[in-house]
This record gives sequence, structure tokens and C-alpha cells, in this order.
Amino acid sequence: MHSMLLFVVVSFSLNVESIFSSNDTRSVQVEIDTKVSINRVDDTFIGFTIDAGNLNPDNIHWWRKLNFSSAKLLTLVSEFSPTVLRFGGLEADWLMYNRAANVVSSLNMTRKATVMTWADMTKLVLLARATGNRLVFGLNIQTRYVKQWNPTNAIELLEFCSQLDYCQNIDWELGNEPENFDDPNRNQAKISPEQIGEDFLMLRKLLSNYDNCRHSAIYGPDIGSSTSPEGGKILASVANMAGNVLKALTFHHYYIDKTGASTEDYLNASYFSNLESAIDSAKERISSTKHPDIPLWLGETGDVNGASTTNMSGRYISGFLWLDKLGLSAAKGLKAVVRQTLIGGQSALIDEDIKPNPDYWLSWLHKKLVGSRVFAVRLNGVTAVPTTRVYAHCTRTEGSSYQPGAVTAFALNADRTVTSMLKFNGPLGNQEIDFYLIEADGPDKLLSKWVKLNGVRLVVSDDNTMPRLRSSRLSPGSSVRLPPLTMAYLVFPNARIQQCSVVASLLSNSSSVILSWSLQPSNFLFIFVCSWCTYAP
Repeated sequence: MHSMLLFVVVSFSLNVESIFSSNDTRSVQVEIDTKVSINRVDDTFIGFTIDAGNLNPDNIHWWRKLNFSSAKLLTLVSEFSPTVLRFGGLEADWLMYNRAANVVSSLNMTRKATVMTWADMTKLVLLARATGNRLVFGLNIQTRYVKQWNPTNAIELLEFCSQLDYCQNIDWELGNEPENFDDPNRNQAKISPEQIGEDFLMLRKLLSNYDNCRHSAIYGPDIGSSTSPEGGKILASVANMAGNVLKALTFHHYYIDKTGASTEDYLNASYFSNLESAIDSAKERISSTKHPDIPLWLGETGDVNGASTTNMSGRYISGFLWLDKLGLSAAKGLKAVVRQTLIGGQSALIDEDIKPNPDYWLSWLHKKLVGSRVFAVRLNGVTAVPTTRVYAHCTRTEGSSYQPGAVTAFALNADRTVTSMLKFNGPLGNQEIDFYLIEADGPDKLLSKWVKLNGVRLVVSDDNTMPRLRSSRLSPGSSVRLPPLTMAYLVFPNARIQQCSVVASLLSNSSSVILSWSLQPSNFLFIFVCSWCTYAP
């Protein structure tokens, strides 16, 4: 059994201004509205994809040699528990489960299938179990009875999972980027938006046939773009027809739709805004459906669509887009973000030698320091398309030395030459700050595979030991110096914000809370929390 690690924040004095120098500075006034939270993200906010393309014959050698029970891999993935490990992607719609690749003619497949064995499935389930996470498995929607989904092979998979009691750790998806099924380069059968909704209803009925699978969640429809006309139609149709059987609607997003992206593309502030457009489009698409309030997830996301960029995806430079995506997604109301990919490929958080890449460490810091409640942030002193971005949440207190009431802000400065001086106003304006500065480490700088946290390179010292979080303590009322091409997390440990208090958490989690008070001295404020009953004095 993998042991859970308690992390301790170690603070030390640091003269931050003596370390960095920049001739140009900008003053940025930061206003965080802590009176009300604008969103509450899922505990599984940062999830990860394991691409089904790893089972393609071109990649299968690497997949077969990967040690899924590696102590180091289990340690790295366990740090994000609880979260979701999604197995999906383009190849998921060509997968056959434990069948010979040539036995596909009766299933109306439009190209030769890729085979997934029961041993492959077991590896995924056991990885999720060993790390305290859930597997989200993408089923093949391309097996058709001409019009409707043919679930014959999926039923065989469900039988296998049910017999071994795997369903307790599995949720399900059906299909991947269905608006692209008519792309001649993909050679897939086009399916109408209405029929995709019907197929999800069929999946729900199938799961109900198995006692240990009936409570599994379903996510979908994993459209490739919420801004495309066909993708939007599918999202709306599935929300209308199957919104009552889905835990969340999913859409995909990539900033750069080309290969060979440059360093300027990764630092181009205009790319930040196209995620905002994608989220707004998804919300608009479902606003007039029968289920307008169904949660939205970024079900697959990364930097470059269709391919990674050699020596940039998975390097320090990709962190600016990734950190902004985490902040903006939460601020715009999304509940979870699923990163492409966990392991394997240029954009992976963990490389093929099971070494963390820079975006792993950003994600790790986010998981450790950032809680579920989100606050609105306003910046004064930046341009209309700012290279300085700031977001704020309640601080995550589980497993840490931080107490309820603390606030975490996180920020990035994608400018090459100008230092941002962040001045926090309002209730956080005269607070001590625990400062976590993230910089590239090594001669490759922006293209480095290493990062420093407050001047110390982040590494896993052995298979079971994660680094300690070391903050620098800034005095009350300090301006925060954010040098060019850096990122940072800032914790206000003594903020005592009511929205981040224990009571606020109880109020939001309880199904019944009765408050009673009187001006009579014999009476007092009474809070009764119960998940199944109601008390009235």
C-alpha cells in the first residue's frame, strides 16, 4: 500500500529584491474580492490523460516496457489524489477489447482496429487504485449497427470489469471529438448529434445491468472545439438528451492549432484569451438546453493541437499557458481540467524515464496550495492583453500546515523584459505572504526541463520522497516582485477570510443547515449540520 505524504511548509527569510534585477518595472494593483466565491472547483480539478494512442502498433513497445507499478511513478501520481486518470483520445475510437484485430467486420468498423488486452486494462485500473484515483475510460463509439452504437465489445469489457470488481474505480466516456468523424483523414463514420445523445442513454442502461458498475459516472461528449458549429451542436444535443445521465459535459481545448510553434507563440498574450472564448461558447451552447447548469470540464487539453512542439511542449516555456489555463478555467466556472498527457510524449508531465517535467511541478504546487473556492481578481496597471496574470482561491489546507481562512494567489509574468510589482489592496493589503517563486533552471532557460522553487531545483530525491515546500516570508504590506518570465504562488496564511473558513466549508457541504438566534440572553446562535435530517427549534 502506498503511504500518504504530509507536506510541511518551511519558511525562511529571503531578500527577494536582492536576487533579481530589472531596469523596467510596472506597478500592478491587485484587487481580490474575498467577500464571495465565484466558483467552487472539484477536488479532482487537475486530472490527466493517458493517451490511447500508446496502444497503437507504432507505440506499443514503449507501453509494454513501462512499469506501471514503479514506486516512483506511484509516488508522483499519488500526489494528486483524488483525481481522474483518463484513458482516451483519437485511438480510443479504434480500440477493440481483447479481440484479434482482424475480427471486426461484423462491427462495421471503417479501418483496422487497435487491440487492447485484458492485461492492458488491468494495468490502468491498478494504477488508479494504487494512487487513490479513478480511471475514466473512453469507450469506442465507432462500432456501429449502421446508425446506432453497437456495444457488443463494450459489454465484454464491462463483464470483465464487473467480474473483477474493477468498476468501483472506473467512470466512462463514449467517443472522442465526434464532430471530426467526417474528416476524410480520419476515415470514421459520421454520427448525428441526436444519435450521440441516444448512445449515451444506451451506455447508462448498460451500466445499470451490473451491480458494481451502476454507480459509475459518465462524462462526454468530448467535442474537439466548443466554438465550431458542429461541435456546439453536439454539445447542446447531448446536454438536452442525456444531461440527466452525465456527471459533466466535456470539451477539448488547445491554444495553438499548428505544429512548429515558436517561443513567441508560447509567450503571446493574445493566446490566453482564446480559452476564454471557448469557455463562453460552451456555456452559451448549453444555456438554452434542458440542463443548463450541468458542470463543464475541459476533458482534454494542452498547448498544441494534434502534436506537441519539440523542445517546447513539456519544457519550462509551456508553463505560462498551463498556469493561466488553471486559473482562467476556475475563474470562468469550469469544475475540472484534464491535461494531455500524464506520461509519454513531448507534452507529458512525466517523461518516459519517470522524471517530472516542469508542468508537473506547477501542477503539484497547485494541488498543494490551491483550494476549491475561487475569487474574482481585478488588475489595474496592465494593458488590455496583459502579460501579467493573477488568480486567487482559498488555500488548500488538507495535509498542510496552513489553517482555514488562508488565501492563495498565483501569478505569471510572460514579459521578456519588464518586472511586475504586485501590490495587493483591500483585506490582503497588510498581510504577511508566503512567497513561492518559480523560475527556469539551467542554461536552456525557457527551454529547460528543470525548474527552481525559490532558488532550489525541484527533484524527487528517491522513489518515495517528494521535495519539501520552502517559502520565503514577505513582511506585511510588501509589494511582490515578479521578474520577467517567472511564475509564483503567494499564500496569505493569516488572512482569516470568512469564505475560506471551516464554517463556510461546512455550510457548502451540508444538505441541511438551520440557523436560529434570538435577542434573549438565554438563547444563542445554533448551527446544526446533518446530511440526512432537518432540525427546527
